[in-house]
Amino acid sequence: MYVIIYDFGTGSVKTCLFEIDTGIRLAASATDEYGIYFSADGGAEQDTEEWWAALRRTTRELFKKSDIKPKEVEGLAFCSQMQGTVLVDKDGNALRRPMNYLDQKGVKEYRDCMGTGLIKVSGCSLYKLARNLIVNYAGSVSAKDPVWKYKWVESNEPEIYRKIYKWLDVGDYLVACATGKIVRTADSAFATFLYDTRKGKEGWNRDLLKM
Repeated sequence: MYVIIYDFGTGSVKTCLFEIDTGIRLAASATDEYGIYFSADGGAEQDTEEWWAALRRTTRELFKKSDIKPKEVEGLAFCSQMQGTVLVDKDGNALRRPMNYLDQKGVKEYRDCMGTGLIKVSGCSLYKLARNLIVNYAGSVSAKDPVWKYKWVESNEPEIYRKIYKWLDVGDYLVACATGKIVRTADSAFATFLYDTRKGKEGWNRDLLKM
């Protein structure tokens, strides 16, 4: 059988067509680039239309380079940069440019939530950090973490925030575009630092967002 794997990095996608039988053979590959847009306030954003255009171009290139037909492809998989923030409406449309993992606009939101208190560890409130560790075995310790991008939109773009249906990572968004189904994988959910990993309690814990 044949499968296509998309590797979405910070500035480019590497797309590969594999034949899987008793072994795995690379049948064709293609790459394409997209932009990253920096701003003076610490922003680092990308464009979903550029991602999708790069996906389409590289996919077409695979079939030009091989004699394999699209109908012979039995599966798709995505490997992508993580800790991005893609905010979508109920139809899966992005409400604003996604914030890349390098985005640091949420410095104030991070400090307001994690930087208060007398006892701190690496600039974080010991109480808040301990609370995160108990719930999900990890804690948000940087303004680049996706939760602060989400909170930044809440504070600075309330009209967009009110329209949010789901908050996705980069790979999750691409899966939604390809399948029409909005889902999050456990690993991308964990990277938000809001996913309760305790056995029997797996799920979102929005209380960790409370300031």
